[in-house]
Amino acid sequence: MSENHGGQFPPQQPYPQQQPYPRQPGYSQDQHYSPEQQWPQQQQQWPQQEGWPQQPPKKKGLSTKVKVLLLVAALVVVGGGIGLIFVAKSAAGPEKQAGKLVEGDCVVLTGAGKGADAVKTSCDSPQAPYAVSLTGIDKGDWDCKEGFYKYAVATPLRGEGVALCLAINAKVGLCFDDIETKTPPPLKDCGSARLKISEVFGQASIVNSPCKEGTAEVISYSSYGATNFKSATICFVKP
Repeated sequence: MSENHGGQFPPQQPYPQQQPYPRQPGYSQDQHYSPEQQWPQQQQQWPQQEGWPQQPPKKKGLSTKVKVLLLVAALVVVGGGIGLIFVAKSAAGPEKQAGKLVEGDCVVLTGAGKGADAVKTSCDSPQAPYAVSLTGIDKGDWDCKEGFYKYAVATPLRGEGVALCLAINAKVGLCFDDIETKTPPPLKDCGSARLKISEVFGQASIVNSPCKEGTAEVISYSSYGATNFKSATICFVKP
């Protein structure tokens, strides 16, 4: 009995004979060559890569931290300078109003000593006893003409002070004690004052007084040239 394995296997083909390697020129069987000599490998020459273009060296600047520190330092210096200005102004105190006065202004005197000032007010006010006849700089050696009152306003740490020559604001009814002093005489209550303004004339009178008989005192003011200060003759009587 024969066994059936589903058919016969196909006849096997003989393996093809290997062809000999091609001989190199001048090759001899008696010669023995190393594989490298027999089959020289073709070495591929990779193109040399050109170097990357060189970037110009960056200039080293200040770092952000250093810049911030410099900015803070600058602000501190500026702030310190501003602070010194404010401190100086604070030490100098408030600016005196006397420095803004011009001839012809009527004023009220306030304070005393280094705190003295002359404040402009309406000439019609009953509390404005003086009129500015001349303004200048207080250099320590100055004076006013006869009949005018000398008044200095100090301006500490603000430069030289203000020099004022004042006249009595000629208003009927104002009362004083001593009008012949070198400094401005203060207003007095007419019940206890020595003198009271009875008449006012709008021009200076040197020879003939326009005041009525019985007048106790007379003051005549002449303006210092082209200013707003007005000439006047003031008559005083005893209250």
